[in-house]
Amino acid sequence: MAIKIVEVREIKKGNYVIVDNEPCKIIDYSSSKPGKHGAAKVRLECASIFDGRKHALLTNGGEKIEVPIITRQQYQVLSISGNMAQLMNIETYENIELPIPADIKLTEGEQTFVLEAMDRRVITNSSA
Repeated sequence: MAIKIVEVREIKKGNYVIVDNEPCKIIDYSSSKPGKHGAAKVRLECASIFDGRKHALLTNGGEKIEVPIITRQQYQVLSISGNMAQLMNIETYENIELPIPADIKLTEGEQTFVLEAMDRRVITNSSA
């Protein structure tokens, strides 16, 4: 499991973090001013990159947080069977089979991207 540790105050909207042991993309970031007796509070609203479920985290700005190392690789669609797609990595020629997310339309022969984080993979339709 590839992760790195950063301070919460270094995180921005659109970055990735691990919340509830799930790699998530930050969709909203808000922080309060530091008070008389404490540090600034930070609230992160996140969505899982694998299933889209919402997660929230409230913490101090100086706390450390885990950030997943996410790789994006380009794959070619070899075949489609039901809701499963057989894909081939463009660079390494590795073949894998993954479920097709409901919001993505694939056709045989086209290229798509696969996100990999924490030993899990998901098909996505963009490189970002």
